[in-house]
Amino acid sequence: MRRPVCALFAGALSAQLIAAYEPQVTLGPLAAFFVGICLAVMLLGGRRRGYGLWLLAGAMLGIGFTLRTQARLETLTSRYDNTTVRLVASVEEVREGYTRLNVRARLRVESVRGQEASFCCWCDNLPACEAGDRIEGIFTLESPGQEDRPGRYADEIVFLADYSQQFACLGEAEGFRAWSARLQQTLSDALCKDMEGDEAGALAAMVVGDRSRISSELNSAYRAAGLSHVLVVSGMHVTILCGMGLPALWDMKRWLTAGQKLALLLPDKLGFKLYRRFGVRLAQMQLRPARPMEGCFSRRKVWALRLRALGPVALAVLLTGITGFTPSVLRAAAAVAIGAFGVWVMAPADAMTSLALAGLGMSAFNSYAVCDVGFELSYAAVMGTLAGAALARRRTQRLNDRPAFRREGMGQAPLIQRAALRLARAVWTTGCISLCASAATFPVLVLRGMSTSPYALISGVAVLWVVQPMMILGILAALTGLVPALYPVYHLLAMGAGAFARLLNAWVEMVSQWPGAQMAFDSRYAAAVSLILMGLCYLAYQGRVRARFWVPALVLAAAVGIGGAVVLSRDVVQVALVGSAQTPSVILTQNGQTVVLYRGGSSGRTAVEGWLESRGLSQPCLLVDLRSEPSRVTRPEADRVILASGLGDYATYRGQRGDMKVEVLCLPQGRAALVTVGRWRLAAVNGTFELAQTMEVDWLLASPSDPSAFRWEGVLALKEYDWMDPDTPRASGLLLRPGGGVRVRQ
Repeated sequence: MRRPVCALFAGALSAQLIAAYEPQVTLGPLAAFFVGICLAVMLLGGRRRGYGLWLLAGAMLGIGFTLRTQARLETLTSRYDNTTVRLVASVEEVREGYTRLNVRARLRVESVRGQEASFCCWCDNLPACEAGDRIEGIFTLESPGQEDRPGRYADEIVFLADYSQQFACLGEAEGFRAWSARLQQTLSDALCKDMEGDEAGALAAMVVGDRSRISSELNSAYRAAGLSHVLVVSGMHVTILCGMGLPALWDMKRWLTAGQKLALLLPDKLGFKLYRRFGVRLAQMQLRPARPMEGCFSRRKVWALRLRALGPVALAVLLTGITGFTPSVLRAAAAVAIGAFGVWVMAPADAMTSLALAGLGMSAFNSYAVCDVGFELSYAAVMGTLAGAALARRRTQRLNDRPAFRREGMGQAPLIQRAALRLARAVWTTGCISLCASAATFPVLVLRGMSTSPYALISGVAVLWVVQPMMILGILAALTGLVPALYPVYHLLAMGAGAFARLLNAWVEMVSQWPGAQMAFDSRYAAAVSLILMGLCYLAYQGRVRARFWVPALVLAAAVGIGGAVVLSRDVVQVALVGSAQTPSVILTQNGQTVVLYRGGSSGRTAVEGWLESRGLSQPCLLVDLRSEPSRVTRPEADRVILASGLGDYATYRGQRGDMKVEVLCLPQGRAALVTVGRWRLAAVNGTFELAQTMEVDWLLASPSDPSAFRWEGVLALKEYDWMDPDTPRASGLLLRPGGGVRVRQ
């Protein structure tokens, strides 16, 4: 049995994801199904039956991690939820605010009401400050909404903080996190001092993880081109940076061998001379007297390799701190550390086992780490990359077995033929890796309800090679930009990195204009299609079917699945509650048109814009602001905005977008919005709203406001409110078909 740790991690991952996303009602059946799969593997797996036991052990381990994390979060929630307290915190991350006087920031709390504490919160209206500052003020803390909770907890954000008053900056914070936050800002400023606009935004995000310079338009364009993962510092960036410190970089034999391969591509006379010189140098190295050996090893060489292996670990730790300890970077840094440990014990680390150990280590401290989209995409991309590399290697070996492609035969071939063959092999390798990585990340994107791009494969083959030289030039430019005396060197490096960034941005902007660049799918349908595609890949691998047959079949099956999703989702209205539980906003979408019933809140704008952006939707066609005191600063942009407070008492507004008919009713103390979709009626209340006669609706879009003016059959709510019966079933979303069909999302 190979790689038992991978099976252990798979069991733990499954248990943690089920516990995080599935409601309590479905935990029992899912647990029974999982146990049944493990027992089937143990009984019918043959030589692989041991994997069933490892899966069960991993599930038990994942349950233990989950219980430990939930106990800690419940303690904090019961102590601070819906309370107004004085906080002392350090600012770990800063993003541009909605006004010049405010910023959006991630805070690591040090004390609450003078008592020591340790947790993170996110504030959307913090007075202007910088990353690495130590601040004090009075804030109102609130737990994230039910749907938003796994992602927030994955980033270690336990509360959403609403700033109230008495803000004070206490100077610079202490500790590694605060120091790394200041270092990130310093490196970002040094890198972008001669740049501006989208060029600076893309480089700062990819090199040092500073996303504050990225415009929403650029972010949407990268998502439409299938390259959104490039803007997030992840395992790919760690690999590029740590590759600069790997022991192979100083391996003279490796460089001489590469030089001989390069000489074969040069004209005959010059290439022959260089090839001979490199060969003489290799022969001299082989004839050099051997160093003293002890136990078949050279102690000096072994210790030299061990010390060199510490360089990538140090760089990975530094990059992890600079980027804010995001789960995807933590995973990659842990894999680098495991590889270095393998060098120290003289046992090479297996890539998949290293990934599994890194995931177990991260989820041991925070079981919600597996819910981070970056974490999931990073793991999926690495698995796809390994599969693509294996596929390309198998094809290359098959070609090398043919007499016409052997090295001795190709050495006498014309230069153009050799160059064409090398180019074809490079394109084939890149295409295989991009195809497998895109196929591996597709289920993650669609199952998380995010938009995906059908042009991801084309973008990967066309421009993904730009990332590595741009990263290297950007890192060197950021470092040299810190020294004023090296400004000429910085200017040259920045020009090179900027040229690559402009090329990448130009490609992204072009692809984002192509039809169907962003597509979103229903999660259950996407799960079925993903399982079918993975089953086809497994059958092709087991049957050793050639790529010329299974690749077109897989593409055809994916096209049929995507086409079916487009047909089935046409005219369907999706209803979702987003934002905080105290002020949940309602989003309704149909065929790319969006209507928002906005209730505000400190995080309301961020939640609405994030939800739309993740699904590839533009700004709302219609936004109804139900607040009694609306503020333009905290309101999302929309094609048309209706202020309920500006309609006047006892006034009514009626509007329609597609099959979504909206009616707004205004009373002196409250407002209500009625939405009609075919035969379905939905109601949302804000404030005190009372009618002489109760109105019947199918679904109530709940908030803390008393909905006694309505009688409903179902409730959409993010939490249990005071006016609700304890046994009232709650849903978090709906899918409505104007013709009459409905599906509830728990």
